[in-house]
Amino acid sequence: MVWIGFGIFVLAIAIALGSIYFRRTQLEQSRRFLGDDVIRAIQLAPFVSLEFDADKTDVPIDVTGTPGLGHLRHALLDERHYDWTTEIPQGIESVTTENPVFATLTFYDPRIDSPDHVTAGTVRLELAGGWVGTIDGTKRVQLISRAQPAVENFLTMLRNYQQNRYGDR
Repeated sequence: MVWIGFGIFVLAIAIALGSIYFRRTQLEQSRRFLGDDVIRAIQLAPFVSLEFDADKTDVPIDVTGTPGLGHLRHALLDERHYDWTTEIPQGIESVTTENPVFATLTFYDPRIDSPDHVTAGTVRLELAGGWVGTIDGTKRVQLISRAQPAVENFLTMLRNYQQNRYGDR
């Protein structure tokens, strides 16, 4: 009877370790694509701003502390959310989808003496086609079909919410 209990205990530990291993964010491809500084900023930067190219304002939308921002960070970090077969050495501005919607997400820490020494990290997005590009305009990759509408809907919701909130002043 003791051996059965011990076997269940060992099995539970093995399952827990397997769960931790398979649920961790996989960053190898994302790190290669975005770079270490951008990955670090997405992970650690306490402030996030969003700016749509179509908006004529000079002030980006502050989305810091928005519910669901952690899911967006995870979607941008985890390499399993990208279709790496679509990676091409062209900037995101060359996307030819119908009615493209371009946005820029910036993760930053305005404190000069930041304990994490986080530099700003910026990601360019084309929401209609689900493209993610580097800020230097040298490459882009498409999100997988499951992540694309989630990212598009979340950022569009933030944009619409911010516009409504500004109108209530």
